[in-house]
Amino acid sequence: MKKAFSGIGFIAFIFIFGLVCFITFEYAHIFTVKESVDTDISRGLNISVDAAMQNIDWINHTSVMNTDVAASEFKVYLRDIMKLDSNNAKFTDDGDFLYQIIIDEEDLRESPAKYSVRGRIRLQPVTVRSILPDRFDIPFSQTSKNTRYDD
Repeated sequence: MKKAFSGIGFIAFIFIFGLVCFITFEYAHIFTVKESVDTDISRGLNISVDAAMQNIDWINHTSVMNTDVAASEFKVYLRDIMKLDSNNAKFTDDGDFLYQIIIDEEDLRESPAKYSVRGRIRLQPVTVRSILPDRFDIPFSQTSKNTRYDD
């Protein structure tokens, strides 16, 4: 009787260990993609705000931004630097889906210069696709400000 129980206990241990490994791998994947996208979006917003700052206002110690230029620069960054398609989706070289950025809200302010983006990162699971939904969303929010202060 004791040998049978130890065999079942060992199988239960292996099952629980495997489940913990799958959950850990999935969480690591989600965390890595979210941090990467957050960094890229933050960088894109900063570049967009800097490119849209009006030089004469910068010299006069004011913070005024051309919002049309900022929005255009951010779209160029998403397409050219992040290599997203027209639906803001990223794929591997083999054509496998990695993630999609869904922008729910953009807030551009001319003065003081501010560009905020709020949305979701749509991912698909990499380890336990039969248990988790086909695709799921992780929220994000990023803001870039450029305020000029007197020296």
